[in-house]
Amino acid sequence: MSRLQMIKAENGYTFIESLFQLIVFVTFAHLFVLFFLWKAPIEQQYTNMSDGAWELFALDLQASIVDVKEFNVHLGGRGIRFITDRGQIDIGQSNSMIRKTIDGQGHVPFLTNVYSVYFTVNDPVVSVTVTMHDGTRKERDFAIGFNSK
Repeated sequence: MSRLQMIKAENGYTFIESLFQLIVFVTFAHLFVLFFLWKAPIEQQYTNMSDGAWELFALDLQASIVDVKEFNVHLGGRGIRFITDRGQIDIGQSNSMIRKTIDGQGHVPFLTNVYSVYFTVNDPVVSVTVTMHDGTRKERDFAIGFNSK
């Protein structure tokens, strides 16, 4: 084999290949840093998942009591019962959750990890006080939307 053929067969790592790999590495490094810069404020905003669950519960409850014909508290303040066009709706504590039933059927969980719940009505507002299993206490007032028909 001649010396010229041996030199052509020895392809090495070129400067252009190293530049290309450096560009790819820098691009992925930027994406990695941007991900953590985005993730940090999100984690600070939702440090406790029960806060998000409480806000979803509040939205669901307020949406449920919009067009009410009759509203009352039952079970010694541990539940509410109201009548809408959909039927009789009960919302109350069952074991460690607040759930909703329609005409005595179904089982829609509204909020979990609940130690106790207490409902009070001062027309046209229902106040809800919830104690979670971790000891946190959450309170909110909800407007009852009575049907004028």
